[in-house]
Amino acid sequence: MGRTLLLALAACAHAAPPAPPGYGLTRGQAIEVCLPPGEQAFLKSLRCPSGEPVEARRLGSVGSRAAIVDEGDPRLLQQMDPGRPLAPGEPDLHIVDGFEARCPGRSWTLYLDMYHCPAQPLGAPEGLTLSP
Repeated sequence: MGRTLLLALAACAHAAPPAPPGYGLTRGQAIEVCLPPGEQAFLKSLRCPSGEPVEARRLGSVGSRAAIVDEGDPRLLQQMDPGRPLAPGEPDLHIVDGFEARCPGRSWTLYLDMYHCPAQPLGAPEGLTLSP
């Protein structure tokens, strides 16, 4: 039994932490991915509570992640370069895409920000999981 407990603890230590509450469910907490292939790879890895793949449909661009104070702000264009990291304290003005994710009996609107390269999503939104 002691050995089993040690193996279980070791597995837990290497398991990904849960995503923050609300992750991916608002523009401000958009899932950070790299370009359209990153969006597609993330969506293909999402699983319904029953384990089957999520059916995803792009709804379109839903606006910037943070509120735009000045429409003439040059960062609006500069931040469209996915290879340009945000400066410390700089507002994230990336355009966010909305997706409908459907599972039997339930659907979610998910928000993805494809201007973070490289990107490592923090996990799955509440109620969903990621395939290994």
